[in-house]
Amino acid sequence: MLRHSFLAALALLPLGASAAAQEAGRSAADILVNGAVTPPGKWNRAETDHFIVLSDGSEAELRRTSVNLEKLQHLLARLYHIDQAHDEVGKLTVTLFGKRSFFKDLGLVNARSAEGPYGAGLSDQRYYDPRADGAVLAVARADQVIDLNTAEARERDCDNAMENDQDCLDAGRVNREPVPRPWTAALYSGVAQHFILAHIPSAYPRWYLDGVGALFSTVAMRDDGAVDYAAPPLYYKQVLRAYGAVRIGDIVTGRYLEPGYRRMVWTPYHAWLTAHFFLYSGLKADRQRSFSRYMSAIAHGTPMAQAAVELGDLRVLQHEFNVYLESAILYGRSDKGRDPGQDPIVTNLSPAQVALIAPRLQMDARLAEENAARREDWLHALRDSLAPAGDAAEAHMLMAEAECRDGHDDLCLEQAEAVLARSPDNALALAWKGMALADKAINGSADRRSADLASARQILSSAAPADARAVIPQIAYFRSFTKARETPPQQALIDMVKVTRTNPAAPAPRLYLAEELVREGRRDLAKTIMLPVLYGGYASHEQALGALLLESGEAERGGSR
Repeated sequence: MLRHSFLAALALLPLGASAAAQEAGRSAADILVNGAVTPPGKWNRAETDHFIVLSDGSEAELRRTSVNLEKLQHLLARLYHIDQAHDEVGKLTVTLFGKRSFFKDLGLVNARSAEGPYGAGLSDQRYYDPRADGAVLAVARADQVIDLNTAEARERDCDNAMENDQDCLDAGRVNREPVPRPWTAALYSGVAQHFILAHIPSAYPRWYLDGVGALFSTVAMRDDGAVDYAAPPLYYKQVLRAYGAVRIGDIVTGRYLEPGYRRMVWTPYHAWLTAHFFLYSGLKADRQRSFSRYMSAIAHGTPMAQAAVELGDLRVLQHEFNVYLESAILYGRSDKGRDPGQDPIVTNLSPAQVALIAPRLQMDARLAEENAARREDWLHALRDSLAPAGDAAEAHMLMAEAECRDGHDDLCLEQAEAVLARSPDNALALAWKGMALADKAINGSADRRSADLASARQILSSAAPADARAVIPQIAYFRSFTKARETPPQQALIDMVKVTRTNPAAPAPRLYLAEELVREGRRDLAKTIMLPVLYGGYASHEQALGALLLESGEAERGGSR
């Protein structure tokens, strides 16, 4: 009873009350390759209190961007009442590419987060993955160009011409200049979305996440230290004319997400207006209460169309929105110097370190590939590409992770041992070694299983004190029990709850914990922990598995009555 009540209390604590904190491990400025220090590459790395930023741009731009991200972090923390002094959420790793084609070049897929879906030219601008060991965000340092010569715009031009007794024979003429959207808009939007998911985890409708991101995509850092936020994006009226007016009823019910929907094209500008209306327009008290009920219903798993009943007559809501469009649009400004930036620590990355950037981003998608041959092809190519790194610790660690996660326990063990030969206390290497040994024990002979598992767990236990803020050792230790269908010790369960507090946006640790709770008959608590995953705006593999898990748990509970 003590075990269950303690877990329930810990799982429901306010985020700021949990004790564990994760910080992404700092890498050396240079990596030893065959005994020689490689020359610095063109990539740089900046680190602040809340971010690790990698960029192939100039150092000056990297410093400026890192400072601005810290300012945005401070602003969001104040607006959402997050006590940063006790903030244990891990650092967000941001990668800035000079080429807009990075998404396609690396074959990235937003498997755990999907904006929009936005119209052509506005999609695939950022890659975001809330991973178990820390969230990653990748953005191109290239402005978007938005085409305004759309069928919607031509139709409106034709209607205007006919109203003025003119013909519209040349309506198809290309006469609208494209407009730019700065690359920082995609960056700030992604950071704001991550902040909400990490610091206020809940089930949000996708339009809300798009909208919050869009609201803070326009932040402007003033010379006096103040920060402007929630300002309208440039050219939003032209974009609405080209892509369709905001259909507020279709948005709140989720109809705009249905296949074949044609009444408007969803863009970040539509998302900005929708979120600004609900959050910054000064809604009347009755409307504010109805919106709160709508959001609460979704947070508890009510489908959007049903939750929209809380908003009343949607024609009235559309009228209120249209009135809002005709009024002055307000934006916020922080006090001067209220949101200070932080001078980042900047280091050059060596060619060997640069070589790890792409596979780190690719790994989750490649290892999730259902085709075993394609997975093996990627792993084989990765082994070949990292072979020149020789004894580079970071290359060994990356390969250890890839081999372990794909079930190549002996190869994983070999890579981990190569690191431990030089750094016996390396927590992450110990974690991969322990994980490989645990999996080998589980899949090995029955007569050696208990002894080999005990040995593997001893190694995993020794990894945790080396870096108490890392989560991989805690996850590996916990899963050494659950994979073996053994009941984890109470401390292992508590540590897994802490992992979900360190990386709240990550669905995988929540699923691991929920699986064990369902096995123990604690389905209600498992569902509480899985709420942000089950009913959130982003579909994921863990969402589907979680739904099956809880359905099976409910069936078993029903059968036992």
